[in-house]
Amino acid sequence: MLDKSFRIITKVSANLLCKLLGQPSISNLETQLHDKHVQIQQLEEQERALYRVISKIRASLELETIFRTATKETCKLLRVERIAVYRFYENWGGEFVSDFEFAETGWDDVETLGKNTVWNDSYLQENQGGRYRNNETLVISDVYAAGLSQCHLEILEQFHIRAYATAPIFVGKNLWGVLAAYQHSQLHEWKKLEIQFLSQIATQLGFAVKQAEFLAQAEQKAAELYKANQQQDILFNLVAEIRESLNLDTLFKTTAREIRKALRSDRVSIFRFEPDSNYTSGEFVSENVLPDYDSTIAIKVKDNCFGEKYAVAYQQGRIQVLSDVYQAGLKDCHLQLLEQFQIKAQIVAPLMKGKTLWGLLCVHQCDCSREWKTSEIQFIRQLAAQFNVALEHSELLEQSRSQANQLSQTNHALELANSQLEKLSKLDALTQIANRHCLDEFLEQEWNRLRQTENYLSLVLFDIDHFKDYNDSYGHLAGDECLIQVARAAQAVLKRPTDLLARYGGEEFIVILPNTNESGAIKVTKLIQKSIQELKIPHNKKNNFQCFVTVSLGVAIQKPTDKSSAQDLINAADKALYKAKEQGRNRWVCAAKL
Repeated sequence: MLDKSFRIITKVSANLLCKLLGQPSISNLETQLHDKHVQIQQLEEQERALYRVISKIRASLELETIFRTATKETCKLLRVERIAVYRFYENWGGEFVSDFEFAETGWDDVETLGKNTVWNDSYLQENQGGRYRNNETLVISDVYAAGLSQCHLEILEQFHIRAYATAPIFVGKNLWGVLAAYQHSQLHEWKKLEIQFLSQIATQLGFAVKQAEFLAQAEQKAAELYKANQQQDILFNLVAEIRESLNLDTLFKTTAREIRKALRSDRVSIFRFEPDSNYTSGEFVSENVLPDYDSTIAIKVKDNCFGEKYAVAYQQGRIQVLSDVYQAGLKDCHLQLLEQFQIKAQIVAPLMKGKTLWGLLCVHQCDCSREWKTSEIQFIRQLAAQFNVALEHSELLEQSRSQANQLSQTNHALELANSQLEKLSKLDALTQIANRHCLDEFLEQEWNRLRQTENYLSLVLFDIDHFKDYNDSYGHLAGDECLIQVARAAQAVLKRPTDLLARYGGEEFIVILPNTNESGAIKVTKLIQKSIQELKIPHNKKNNFQCFVTVSLGVAIQKPTDKSSAQDLINAADKALYKAKEQGRNRWVCAAKL
């Protein structure tokens, strides 16, 4: 009791003394300390929440999941009733995105800002984003005390908004949207830490949108590459068929089918002019068409316009590309002909037999207009060129096929021979592992690659202990067999395709381990030593207590740099190997990192 009273008297005296000296009282300092402690706790909680949001953003590639996670975490941390995302249009109008919104229980049934609610703010439109373009936030603690215009206030009342804070979302240097925190039930005095956290989340969401854009671009590029590869595969197969087939009718049907599938068009037809008609009449001799549209087969076509206006241009290699036949300025006679076959868009390429215009390759879009891509036009051009060859040389195809087959077989045999020679040039004749030439080439390649990535390159150099004695005792044939078994045992240890075992010379072997640090290299070294010991190859002439073949090993690890060389790594491993021998053999030594 006295002790408590004494503390109170001491505190009162200290406060009086601080007052006399013009300094903050003990009570004030304690209050400030408590407030600072609370602020630090809030900041730590904010940082933890920000870390969670960033982690989830990085873990997901789905934009909706990222935004839903971020808005939920932000809503919980700021203890507000709703977090919404407003996305700008190109004209600086915009909408609230329902899939990105989060509202606390009790407010999620109220008319939301979501359902992709369009909210075109005339100020934002006129000023192209207004303050948000300057990366500024907007904080309103009470909408009725903020001096807002009546029309603006009525919109806020429509959504029961009493207070709000907003921060811009930038994707790169472009203003993408706004992250908004809303309070419905009461006004809200926004703290500096809350606005800072809201801005940080907005920044991370901008990164997420950028990441999603990169992913979409990559997927689109992949789809385009896939489509291009698919077209090239079709082209390759059709070229092969063109060169092999003696039946033009079969060739036409196959080509029409594959082109329509590749371009996802409604119809592909092959039209042939009647000889001596001066390109005024002809008929469709082959097609592939969707069941929704009329067939063109065997329909006689007479078009005086074509012979007068278009034939010469097609003979010179012209390709007609129409995205919309009604916007192409065609003559009525031509347009009526296209309407007869329900054509809305088309690509037409000439088919030449020598210098004569034989017919037309036609790709039709019948359901709607279509913007043809450059790659699609080039695809048709390439196919038409192959048709020209088929038309001109159909009578020589059989002979060409025979010659092509012979050439193909010769090339294949040559490729096999070259492949075998290449393989043999890189193998040690005795052990069938990589030889010195292959080692030098591989080591230089990996050194240059890892110099760029700044990853470790490890090297293990080992040789057979007392191998000269082994040869003297058992003979060179047994020595060769010993080398073969040692090579096989060491090779079996290496599981990664990037690792290389090579014969360095005589009884010396070398192992290259890209992207391998010290612990990994030592693990491999121990396994190699153990696997060779387990062979139990007899060696009774050794000068120690063991009676089977062992090896000594030197290990070196280095990050390749411009100031060092692969030879430095080999030298270090060689020195470590000699240390292992000096220490009694049948052991390994690791050199210090270079």
